[in-house]
Amino acid sequence: MKIERVVGLLFFLAMLFFTMYFFYPNGSDLNTSSQNFKTEEPVIIDSKTDSSNDTQFQNFTESDFDFFVYRAHILSSKVNANNLKDNINNGGFPAFIETYGDKQELFAIYVGPFLTEDDIVNNIKLIQELSESNNGEISRWKL
Repeated sequence: MKIERVVGLLFFLAMLFFTMYFFYPNGSDLNTSSQNFKTEEPVIIDSKTDSSNDTQFQNFTESDFDFFVYRAHILSSKVNANNLKDNINNGGFPAFIETYGDKQELFAIYVGPFLTEDDIVNNIKLIQELSESNNGEISRWKL
């Protein structure tokens, strides 16, 4: 058994060196390119920003990340909560579980997040059918 391991290790090392030999850049190319870079003029980066040319960056606020979720159930069994979450996921909607309550012994099943509340309202019948609940609640969900 030891011989098989030694042969396997040698084979692995040979393949590693083979791969490095063919795919690793040549050392002479690295030296010449770094020497060429050193002989060129230095690149000066202006730290002053012009607001008219600053279109590639956008400022986001916390309200840009507001989403909506539908809380379908609050269950005391994590197994049942996972089964219900899987049922909702198989129905085509994203779903997740979070602990709920002061003692963290309850499990809330949420459907979403959705970009708008209308996404939930337009699909409420299908969501209620998949989640087996008619008493859900739509709420904001922030990252």
